[in-house]
Amino acid sequence: MSDFRSAIFAALLAFAPGTFADEGTPIIFLPPPMQGTISLGIFDDAGKLVRVLHREAGEKDFKIGENGFITRWDGRNDAGQPMPPGKYRAGGWMIGDLVVEGVAFHGNDWIKEDSPRFTRMTAVKNVGRDEIRVTLRTAEGKEETLGWKLAREGVAPPKIEVQAGIEDGKLVIRKGGATQTALMGEGENPLACATGSGNRIWAIVETPDGREVRAYSAEGEFLRRLGYEKDEPQPRQIAASQWSEVIFLLEETATGQRLRALALGASEQPLPKNGDTTVAPVAKSAWRVTYLKTILNSQTFEAVAAHLGRAKAVKAEPVVKLQTLPNPLLDDARSDVSLKVKVDADGALLTTQDELPLTRLTTAKNLKWAVLAREGAAIVLFQSDGAIVEEFKIAKPDNMMSFDAGDFELKPPGAKVEKPKNSPGLEPKRQKPLRPGDDL
Repeated sequence: MSDFRSAIFAALLAFAPGTFADEGTPIIFLPPPMQGTISLGIFDDAGKLVRVLHREAGEKDFKIGENGFITRWDGRNDAGQPMPPGKYRAGGWMIGDLVVEGVAFHGNDWIKEDSPRFTRMTAVKNVGRDEIRVTLRTAEGKEETLGWKLAREGVAPPKIEVQAGIEDGKLVIRKGGATQTALMGEGENPLACATGSGNRIWAIVETPDGREVRAYSAEGEFLRRLGYEKDEPQPRQIAASQWSEVIFLLEETATGQRLRALALGASEQPLPKNGDTTVAPVAKSAWRVTYLKTILNSQTFEAVAAHLGRAKAVKAEPVVKLQTLPNPLLDDARSDVSLKVKVDADGALLTTQDELPLTRLTTAKNLKWAVLAREGAAIVLFQSDGAIVEEFKIAKPDNMMSFDAGDFELKPPGAKVEKPKNSPGLEPKRQKPLRPGDDL
């Protein structure tokens, strides 16, 4: 142990805390030599945190004595209840700037920096001949509508001669005075429909094998289909442009929703592999995605872990262990610390494993969850309010130092305890805290 450290500990021992009924238990400690805020806790003999005495405190929150900072504990826990007599320990951390930077938004293409917190797409529909509208619901339950104008400048408006609707479980098409029923197989039922360009009828159809999107002629004849795998978002609502071969689909699964605009073209089916050139190529439907917006279900981290812009699903760490900055007061020793993130009413809070609050990482209302993950020397924070996942990088998570404020015994109420003999008073005498190189 260096001479400086020996002198420090000898001085602090002269101020070993006792219990003074009128003022509480004095806690004296030498703060680490760095800039930052202080979090100080009281721990029982089993090492359990019983009182957060200071959280993100500055120098002004303490008295400055000859041998360090002075504060007091009233012998109560965080609930205001008196703690039983026994042995306790005071200790904490000084936390510098951890450099928390916003990196990205995930899981909701509708939300930008200052946009409403949309959580769900509730409808997509045609409005007249020239507009498509989508309705979105916010986290507060309010609904807003956004639209696309489909009319083309300099192009004559399309002439639509048919109307379609679902009546008694059938897709009914009316043209002039004639009424047709679209052809469907056994066990097939139309769920939604829209009239598109060229007087084509687009419909979402429930089949025994799942849902698909179909196109029908004005006479009710089947033209083409768009199939779905069972594990991909299923079509729920449909709208169609009457100006071009474009349809709009609201699709969803238990994990989220997507809104797609699909443009229909044509491609040639490849020739048979046997090289038979006498078989003419066959035209088939070719879909091109021209617009895509998604909303993922972000109520839990597990639901979005595989959708955070990484090749593999992000693995959250309940506790992140690391070593802090070297402390000159401890012969440049590094302290081991185990970090957690906790959600409260004001956002995400970094704590130790025993839940001593260290510093606020983010300010956000109504958070559902927050997790930490390690990526190289940095720590990544993910948090969500159920509408979107926000990603932050903690660039300097080790920018902190620990300190020990000593062990002491809490006496029973009414017990007579005297101050240590030959010890000076605890009133502050220094204008600045003791630092390496100062005279004791």
